[in-house]
Amino acid sequence: MENKSKKKGWIIGSTVFAGVVLAAAVAWTGINLGMTTNALGQYKTQLEYVYERNLYELTDNVNNIESNLSKLKVSTDAEVQERYLASLVALSNTAQNNIATLPIEHNSITDTVKFVNQLSGYSLILQQNLAKGQELTLDDFDQIENLHTSSQNIKYELNRLSVLISSGYSIVDNIADPNKNTNNFDNEFSGLHNEINDYPQLIYDGPFSESTTNKEIKGLPETEINSEEALIRLKQWFPNYTIKANGETNGGNFDTFDFMLSKDNVEYYAQVSKRGGILLQLNSSYEVGESLKSEDECRTIAENFAKTLGFENMGAVWSTVSLGFAYINLTCIEDDVIIYPDMIKVKIALDTGDIVGWEAQSYAYNHVERENLSASITEAQALDAVSSDMDVRTTRLCVIPNQYVGENLCYEFMCVNDGATYYIYVDADTGVQVNILKVIETSDGNLLM
Repeated sequence: MENKSKKKGWIIGSTVFAGVVLAAAVAWTGINLGMTTNALGQYKTQLEYVYERNLYELTDNVNNIESNLSKLKVSTDAEVQERYLASLVALSNTAQNNIATLPIEHNSITDTVKFVNQLSGYSLILQQNLAKGQELTLDDFDQIENLHTSSQNIKYELNRLSVLISSGYSIVDNIADPNKNTNNFDNEFSGLHNEINDYPQLIYDGPFSESTTNKEIKGLPETEINSEEALIRLKQWFPNYTIKANGETNGGNFDTFDFMLSKDNVEYYAQVSKRGGILLQLNSSYEVGESLKSEDECRTIAENFAKTLGFENMGAVWSTVSLGFAYINLTCIEDDVIIYPDMIKVKIALDTGDIVGWEAQSYAYNHVERENLSASITEAQALDAVSSDMDVRTTRLCVIPNQYVGENLCYEFMCVNDGATYYIYVDADTGVQVNILKVIETSDGNLLM
């Protein structure tokens, strides 16, 4: 479970959360045509400088990430390990900010964003464990090895891009024309797509938080809305915000209308799906102040906001608080059965209770009316598939994504063994054990049962 860290998955998706395209990221081609040629040239030069600086900083941060991971995987001293991990947390968070200020469609760098978020959360967890006197395990070192391999892939591509920029390539000249659906600069990031290793599945972002199981979009109505309708919906959802259209995203997994929102000097980037007209994603540049809201209050805020947006029967099933924000996983609940594939992730600022992050891709992919949610075997029969060494604490029925395709109705047994917490999933029809997840413990995480 992710605690005291930024949440992986916000970013896509995934809030996790990649941040927001800042005001400087508005394409220079959309500037008031009444500007003089000289003024326009100066703006273009300034914008080019901002983009190049952030790309170089991102490259430098990833270079340092790779270096720290290479040292961490061979270190045997707890104090030195803790120092490397603290550095990785800081570098990952800075890399997130660098990514947020580059004019890249989020679909182009989904895997990179996921890697940076996961690295930040996992490094902080290990750092906290070391601070409590624990040692890194063999599984931890396997994780670190996989993270290092992924960082090498990203490092190679970013350094290639940096060399390209230093050779005279202009980012501004290659970002999207507002009247076109192409972005040549996005294409330069194609080498970063699918270059990320899969890591052993660990719960520090809630069970099945990456539950996009279908390539086919099943959770959205077939009807489409237009840009005016999308704007009307955003004004209803965010009545006290200034909202401006920011183009469209087409050709990826989802076609969306994109918007910039602002409130109290905070910038937000929102995407509304053309199909179905749901809020697919919200990211922000929010800098949180003193924490005034409790985790319980934030769970209620998330559930109520989902109702405002038209999402029914959504309940909070996982939450954590980290660095002034609450991260809430909502899932559909039908007949007291948790529907993990229909997940929505919400990020809430603890100072104001404002929604500052939202990601509904899993819901958009997977939400359908499920006809049969009745188990064929009893809880006692399913328990036969659980080791007698396990201390079973809670049981509930849930739908989980199948490892390969489809879904399983399962009994979820939350168990404790030798101080570690596990989730064991037993098929509610066959009694066969289909999945086991292990919780990464932190100092103050909270699972909602």
